[in-house]
Amino acid sequence: MKIVKIIGGLGNQMFQYALAIALKKNFTKEEVKLDIHCFNGYTKHEGFEIDNVFGNQLELASYSDITKVAYPYFNFQLWRIGSRILPDRRHMISEDTSFKIMPEVIASPNYKYYDGYWQHEEYFYDIHDDILATFKFKEFKDKRNKDLADRLTDINSISIHIRRGDYINDKLFKGTCGIEYYKNAIDEINKRTVPTLFCIFSNDIIWCKKNIGPLLNGKEAIYVDWNTGSDYFRDMQLMAKCKHCIIANSSFSWWGAWLNNNNDKIVIAPRTWYNTNEKVSPATNDWLKL
Repeated sequence: MKIVKIIGGLGNQMFQYALAIALKKNFTKEEVKLDIHCFNGYTKHEGFEIDNVFGNQLELASYSDITKVAYPYFNFQLWRIGSRILPDRRHMISEDTSFKIMPEVIASPNYKYYDGYWQHEEYFYDIHDDILATFKFKEFKDKRNKDLADRLTDINSISIHIRRGDYINDKLFKGTCGIEYYKNAIDEINKRTVPTLFCIFSNDIIWCKKNIGPLLNGKEAIYVDWNTGSDYFRDMQLMAKCKHCIIANSSFSWWGAWLNNNNDKIVIAPRTWYNTNEKVSPATNDWLKL
């Protein structure tokens, strides 16, 4: 049996879930389950979202399952404390604090418990098509999103994702992806293609209208501000419909770009993903880093 812990927002959950799918492909005779118990008492984001957004294909681990390989944390706070003071058990694989790629993660047989974010496509690159099929969005139900999605597919559209809010004062991300990055990214996009429309996604649309708008040189822009609450994942779905992507240092827009099926897509990502040189960026090798 292999158990993958799921925690974080939708983007992080997708990385963890992709690892679980890769493990299931690599070890066809072993059970692969998900540990979602840390969502008890977890107040960020929308809880376990994979089921609601994509439909969960994997079985959930019980406390009995977890006890065999790891510590059975009953809620998020216990995990936060325990993960800092308790040593890994023999069957646990915890992600390196540098977030470097750990090839042994998808090669280790027998009982294992995986605790980490695993934000690298190398863990599931060999099953690219399976991951695309796994993360297939449900059809839009509302006319506004459907009409915009159709338009984004038909024209030379550029998605721009700006994450502010919790990132403004976060020690790991503060100051890493400022206005200069977006200015350079927009200039680079204009050198490489002729945009028809810029589609802006953010948790601070007012700031974007004031600061990103002037950088677009009069080109048409749509500021997507209507996908709120449990429907916020629709922003990622729309990002994936655009022809090209300018992403933030965010797992949310990472997946918006990765799920984009345009064979000629240009993806621009920040060269500085974290506010430290001690951690490895998840940006893929074929993306342009600025």
